[in-house]
Amino acid sequence: MVDIGVELFGTARLACGQRRLDARVPANAHIADVVTAVAAACPALVGVALRDDLSGLLESYTLNLNAIAFIADDELTLRNGDLLLLFSSQAGG
Repeated sequence: MVDIGVELFGTARLACGQRRLDARVPANAHIADVVTAVAAACPALVGVALRDDLSGLLESYTLNLNAIAFIADDELTLRNGDLLLLFSSQAGG
């Protein structure tokens, strides 16, 4: 398990009322692992940025790893201290 940060932008930040969340996920995580951890940290994001069944993000949202690369539904290799950015992929966030 690794400790990561999740920075929220736009509607996700407004819904959660926080700029950043801390989460613990497997080092070799899937999007569903990240979504489950984010939902546990801020349940208000379910239905806003996260799918109701916690299988992934709503289609209008995306994740970026360390402000370097967008990530897909593939397995992620995460390290302690990594930062995932969660924001709307639509204009206006």
